[in-house]
Amino acid sequence: MSELGWKYLTAADKQEILRGVRDGVAYGGPYHVEIHPADRCNIECFFCSTATLRGTDELPLTRLEELIAELKECGTRSIRLSGGGEPLFHRKVKDVLQAIADSGIPIENMTTNAVLMGEEIASILIDCCDQITVSLNTGDAETYASMMQTPARNFDRVLKNVRHVIEERTRRKSATPKVNLQFLVWRDNFRTIPRMYALARELGADSIIFNGLSFLKPEEKMSEAEIAEMLRLYEEVVRIDELRRITSIESFESDIRPMLAEMSARLDAERRARNPLARLIHLAARRDLTLREKLAHRRRVAEMRRVDRETAGLDEPCIIGWHSMLVRTSGMVAPCCILQGAPLGNVYKQSLRDVWLGAGYQQFRAELSRIMKAGDDWSLDASGDHTVVAMCGGKGSEVCPIKSFYFRPDVGFMKELHSSLPR
Repeated sequence: MSELGWKYLTAADKQEILRGVRDGVAYGGPYHVEIHPADRCNIECFFCSTATLRGTDELPLTRLEELIAELKECGTRSIRLSGGGEPLFHRKVKDVLQAIADSGIPIENMTTNAVLMGEEIASILIDCCDQITVSLNTGDAETYASMMQTPARNFDRVLKNVRHVIEERTRRKSATPKVNLQFLVWRDNFRTIPRMYALARELGADSIIFNGLSFLKPEEKMSEAEIAEMLRLYEEVVRIDELRRITSIESFESDIRPMLAEMSARLDAERRARNPLARLIHLAARRDLTLREKLAHRRRVAEMRRVDRETAGLDEPCIIGWHSMLVRTSGMVAPCCILQGAPLGNVYKQSLRDVWLGAGYQQFRAELSRIMKAGDDWSLDASGDHTVVAMCGGKGSEVCPIKSFYFRPDVGFMKELHSSLPR
């Protein structure tokens, strides 16, 4: 899944962010920009959370080319392609992708339904894209047609396109783009979780994301018994996967994090109940993983534990106002996908740099600074806060899901950020 291009930042970039957070202004950036090329979509998912925000068209190719030049001038390190619509549904999508590829700015992530990700598109993406997040959403053609309100044949079309990308990158001996397969689990498809997992493994997906649906009607939500059944199915696949390819399990209907934590502790206890030799024999006996994958997983787990250990107790504030921005098809600029309805400027009326340094962003950074200074005492000021919402400074289950995930593994930065925060 997208890491907002953090790996592309230089040491100097990070110092500019830290100094900006300290002083409440921007000294560089934006370092990462999410672009919505098209507001139109080629399918009609009944659960779409951006349909009400959509326009009806796309960013003109000429303005996109100008934006790419402005990004280079600003020192932007990476781009993400997503949208209120389908990014590959732009009328000149090949020209758009080629312009980005020619610029040298990497596409760190593209989120797509992959219906239109044919061979020509795939060929360009293999040259310039780190990750492709495919919203497959379910595990069979019948539920796919129902959820996405599109002909069932598109399910097989997506599988064909995903297989081609993986096969072609292998043929070219390229490590990228990684393919993240996203499933959206809800009342009508949760019993197919094992099939979803098996399909992702069958396709050769690099990671598997299980998410939920939001804004469901009361009658569409799962009962407590169904949630319990869903969690038992998750436990089945996690016991097999051991969190190698499954990178995320979320639900927007209810807070299942405590139950997931219990599940993880239970599975960990099961594993530790076997003596070290038995665990080694079990690992060596697995034929669904290569030796390289086994060793990489052990290194990844050790690194995650190190990060958790060394960042325990450190503040993790939102610094998105010093790091990245989102450009919608309408030209409107917003801070991030969570706040994409909050206008901070418009690239049809201003240059990208003018927006980044303009009054809207200055106000937004001031609001983020107030959250940092107030800490646990912060509360939303309905009259003074124009951009932030309650979850921007929330705690526990109320916290923003993207607040710090992208920079948290950078332990050195985390420590410097903690020590330099305005108090």
